[in-house]
Amino acid sequence: MLELNPFRKNKVNLEDYNYQKDIQNRLIMAKLTSEDLVVLEEILYSPPTIAISKLAQDLVIEESDLSKVLQKLSATGLFQIKGVTIHLHKETRKYFEAQIQKFQEGFVPGMEYLQSLLRKVPFHILLSWYPIPRTSNNIFDSLIEKYLVTPQVFQRYLMELNFGNPKISGIVEDVFNSLDFMVLGEDLKKKYEMGTEEFEEVLLHLEFNFICCLVYRKIKGKWQQIVSPFHEWREYLRFLRDSKPSPIENTKEVKIVRDGDFPFLRDMTSVLNICKTSPISLKLDENERWIPDKTALKPLTKVIKGISDTNELTGYASLLIQKLLFLKLARVENSALSMNDGCDEWLSLSVENRALASYKHTLTRLEYENFSAEVATERHIREIEKTISNVIHLGWVEYDEFMKGISASISEESKIILKKVGKSWKYSLPQYSDEEKRLIKRTILEWLFEAGLVSIGTYKGKDCFCVTAFGQSIFS
Repeated sequence: MLELNPFRKNKVNLEDYNYQKDIQNRLIMAKLTSEDLVVLEEILYSPPTIAISKLAQDLVIEESDLSKVLQKLSATGLFQIKGVTIHLHKETRKYFEAQIQKFQEGFVPGMEYLQSLLRKVPFHILLSWYPIPRTSNNIFDSLIEKYLVTPQVFQRYLMELNFGNPKISGIVEDVFNSLDFMVLGEDLKKKYEMGTEEFEEVLLHLEFNFICCLVYRKIKGKWQQIVSPFHEWREYLRFLRDSKPSPIENTKEVKIVRDGDFPFLRDMTSVLNICKTSPISLKLDENERWIPDKTALKPLTKVIKGISDTNELTGYASLLIQKLLFLKLARVENSALSMNDGCDEWLSLSVENRALASYKHTLTRLEYENFSAEVATERHIREIEKTISNVIHLGWVEYDEFMKGISASISEESKIILKKVGKSWKYSLPQYSDEEKRLIKRTILEWLFEAGLVSIGTYKGKDCFCVTAFGQSIFS
């Protein structure tokens, strides 16, 4: 016998209501054939009282064959047979109207099904099971808010659950790790050596704890039990799976921008070392940005190796100069770049600490980066950073492919929230404004690159990046 409350973080106890009757009905449903289901469906959509002969006529079957099916179904308590007439039980009828949906083509075990599941449990018992306010006007809305409203909320709830039964934890792990987040019930029964009744009891627990549910699919002409997460969560998991970028296989085709560890920091240091000897001559370009003049290109070529094109070197050197000015490590006087006092202290730091100090300073001065104050916040940058975990060990990935699966919560439109759309529910997928997209790209391909947390490049003309060993140590 399964422990009646095998979960340690809530108070769902099947013994609080007549769960044995529920299990009995689920066992009957599991044994129904396609012919049995046709009879059951006809009964459910018939008047409260119907003659057996009329039912047989409507189904176009012999009364003797119908009687065999009725005998099987009579154990459900759905009806009573008085003489030659079937009398349906009103409340039990509602229960089976919800259950028979599991066999219908296109049925999805979503929030509507969960609501029907909860309706059969008395209200005061639900209040004892789930820690929601007793003054709640809508217990289902309160449960959504408490457990399911966002992926983060639901994942936190899953992590807090302590499965006291190894069979339950095994089933959950198998379902969540399966290819399409669906596992045959028969396979689970065999693997965990479970009888049919124990299996149904486990699934009832999982349903009341919002983790997995039991549905039916017709496979090779026979109804089979399938265990899956509730539909809305399964669809979200499929979104994560399908939007995860594939690593670039032919990395030899990646044109890397400044190869090696901490290339931008290394080049910044080289520019500062030139300044130690003599200031670097600068001029303003058409965008009012400081760039090295012709006399400065020769010494820069010696320390910024690998860039032979003059225009490319000028553009890259301009980025280094802007960063040095931004960090106040250098200053411009009389159109020349000179080191600031205190720069030696920064140079004495390890390259890792220089990287982190530069990155931290960037985040504290976002107001200078041409973003609106409500978009460019440190919290939003931290949200963008979290998305790196999706590709942390993938190697080189295309930036556009990475963006397809990004889920940084940086505005109301980008928050993934469980919403009711029409009659169904779904986790809304993130939408980003042009400014938010610009912030994400700036963070990944510029600021994280400057800090040595990612390497950047192009692949077939498209931006790509790779999390560095240093980035892996920070974001893991």
